[in-house]
Amino acid sequence: MQLTQRVAVGALVVPALLASLGLAAHPAPEGHLVLAVRSSEIVLAGTALSGEERQEVVDAVRALTALRVTDVITADAGERLPVSAAVTAALLGAVLAHDVTEFTGVVHGGRLTASARVADPARAGSLSDALRSAAPGLRVDEDFTTTS
Repeated sequence: MQLTQRVAVGALVVPALLASLGLAAHPAPEGHLVLAVRSSEIVLAGTALSGEERQEVVDAVRALTALRVTDVITADAGERLPVSAAVTAALLGAVLAHDVTEFTGVVHGGRLTASARVADPARAGSLSDALRSAAPGLRVDEDFTTTS
């Protein structure tokens, strides 16, 4: 094999083969995930690497609650979700367990930025602890408003 053929194989064929096997030299960049709870609805938005990744998150959330789940995650966006389906469900489970009906969380860059309306300061502290426990690998920034 001539040098130019070797270079072509090394530069084009090998990366394509590895990518098709899910072994690309450069993993897909991390996207974002938005979790919103509004009364009787959960809205999921963000970017997923594939339809399968998106569906795993939607299924995990639907298994968690009887609330309506609105999925506006963009599949095949070239960016993977920043957290797994299990972590997504754990975060939403923490919110729902604290009877929070107004919550928005954005996961991006190793951080969860959360805002919520909660009944009182004690519940705010409890929700804060629950979010940190649900996603120990994320830095949690919060802005909670109490209704009392």
